[in-house]
Amino acid sequence: MSAPLVGLGLFAVLVALPLLAGRLGGVSPRAAAGAHLVSLLGWALLPVVWLACLGSALGSWLGGIRTSGGGCLLGLDHGQWALLGYLPGALVTGLLVWHGARHAAAARRAEIRGVALSRSLPRPTSAGEVWVVPSEHPAAFASGLWRCRAVVTSGMLAPLEGAERRAVCEHEAAHVRLGHPRLLVLSGAIAAPYGRFRPVRRAWDALRRDLEASADDEAARVVGAEALVSALVHVASLSRHVPTGAAAAGSAGPKDLRWRIARLERPCTARRWPTAVVGSAAVATGTALALVACTLAGVPANVVGVLACFGLVALVGLRPMWAWRGRGAAG
Repeated sequence: MSAPLVGLGLFAVLVALPLLAGRLGGVSPRAAAGAHLVSLLGWALLPVVWLACLGSALGSWLGGIRTSGGGCLLGLDHGQWALLGYLPGALVTGLLVWHGARHAAAARRAEIRGVALSRSLPRPTSAGEVWVVPSEHPAAFASGLWRCRAVVTSGMLAPLEGAERRAVCEHEAAHVRLGHPRLLVLSGAIAAPYGRFRPVRRAWDALRRDLEASADDEAARVVGAEALVSALVHVASLSRHVPTGAAAAGSAGPKDLRWRIARLERPCTARRWPTAVVGSAAVATGTALALVACTLAGVPANVVGVLACFGLVALVGLRPMWAWRGRGAAG
């Protein structure tokens, strides 16, 4: 298939998918988060596809090779000149890898370990352990790279009542159980170079909002929406408030915090068919993106290659849609 047509098709789908997730009422925030994450992955891949296409065509022309489609066919070997033409796409990929390394390093630095970990106490929740750090500075977050942990300071818990404390801990533990810290590292690396492009910025903002809503829903199922709303109101009133969130890059601002409170005050159960539509669209789009990426990488188009590409989608792009019970979870 011609790469320009593939690129145009991906462009249309990547514009439509976030609109579908945002405007179709009753969509589960986890399904919507999956759609926005797949969209971000697509925006990262699209420039690579187009630049590889143009570079391959230019390389073929310089090498005196004439093929149908102007040397711009995915998976077609054009020789060494065409391989040199893929350099622009490789440079974009290198830029994404560089930003990914920076975000991974920041997540690694945010991991609680050493003396801070030895002074902290684990607090069991239904989703896993939350580490309570003795500190007057109010903070609650989930972060890390190799070993993600939910962290709450004693300064955050002290002004709260019993049910509110449990709500904050359940919310942060849910972020870890749902895999949000690593997802924010990945999506933040994409948003960093492309963030000025409005569709990317919208997908990034919507993803962070949906991840917060997903953790809110998990916590509300355990402690009730009323306790979680009360906790959010108290957290917002702290003078030195550090917003709760999946990581530093995913922290919500005052506007998002007000949106979360309003959402919990008028609970609306996710409906099956809108969630199924958005989830299916995310699966189809993510699978197409994986197949394109694997084709560019030279993965054989056989059963094993297709399954490997789909596995990549399931592990990364669709991660917001599934979860496992955290270690140390309370029964």
